Amino acid sequence: METRSMPVKSTTKRSRGRPAHVPTAASKRKVAIAAGGGALHEQIAVSLEISTDTLRKYYEHELSVGASQRRVNVLEALYKAVISKGSTSAAKLYLANEPQFIVPPLAAPPVAATVPAAAATVAPAPAPKLGKKDQAAADAVTAAEGTAWNDILPKPGMPLQ
Repeated sequence: METRSMPVKSTTKRSRGRPAHVPTAASKRKVAIAAGGGALHEQIAVSLEISTDTLRKYYEHELSVGASQRRVNVLEALYKAVISKGSTSAAKLYLANEPQFIVPPLAAPPVAATVPAAAATVAPAPAPKLGKKDQAAADAVTAAEGTAWNDILPKPGMPLQ
């Protein structure tokens, strides 16, 4: 008699889908450099072969703080080149970076315009807004003014014959 053996099931169970992304020091450095250079998040994600959601999840610090640190490092290097070597091209690049203010810088208060005495008087209140039909009736009263019909049509308030 032949006996069949049952297949042995693995005791380790693998979860469904792709394995979770594990950021490395090299990938963190790459993200910080790319973000500091102005690369779009989509471009960075494609280069790492991950989704933009995964990029934002695992590399949030590198996308913000790391990118800012890299930009400051480049500005420091430009400044050192200007001071130590007198590099004109480095000076132009350094000065080309316009400061970005979150809060606008302080400015002198605007000069108040002098108001003439005639303009200081209170303006009359605007007429109440009319509905469509009332506005059409009001326009019809003065529709003939400035046309050849002005002499032919009766004036408002005059009886019809």
